[in-house]
Amino acid sequence: MAKQKTIPYEEAMQAIDALKVWPANTPFIWKKPITKNLPAPYSFRTSLALDAGQTRFAEEWFVELYYKKSPVPGVRDTLSITLVVNKARIVAIDDNGPSSHMNKVGAGLPFYQQVVEHPHLHIPIPESSYGYAEPLSGTTVQALWGLFLTGIHKRLLIGV
Repeated sequence: MAKQKTIPYEEAMQAIDALKVWPANTPFIWKKPITKNLPAPYSFRTSLALDAGQTRFAEEWFVELYYKKSPVPGVRDTLSITLVVNKARIVAIDDNGPSSHMNKVGAGLPFYQQVVEHPHLHIPIPESSYGYAEPLSGTTVQALWGLFLTGIHKRLLIGV
């Protein structure tokens, strides 16, 4: 697997602290690839406005969503909600998927060098803008979306 791009912690935190506005009249239009694999995954991406009047957009700042229904009854669907800044994944909520996450960064933080199951929240830490995640209690897609929207507008200093 390719190494995830990172940006300086200060840049990640500036992006989290910055005003970000969901573009007016931007509906969720899910893209579905042509595939023989069922169920097919769905994805969505939109750039964010950087002012209330929506006159400035950040070409390299966007929200990306990924969803795939589980083919196995009783297994949670796969969901990923991500804030991408300058090609780096800086805040994300991941639910289910084929793997868990191992925190290889974050010495001194509560979940350093631990395997974090799904769902979990990826946050930037001073050591790296990507690679540290904290567990979330099992919850609904709606609650995870609300947590993500709140998280990308607040400073995320969990345990730092």
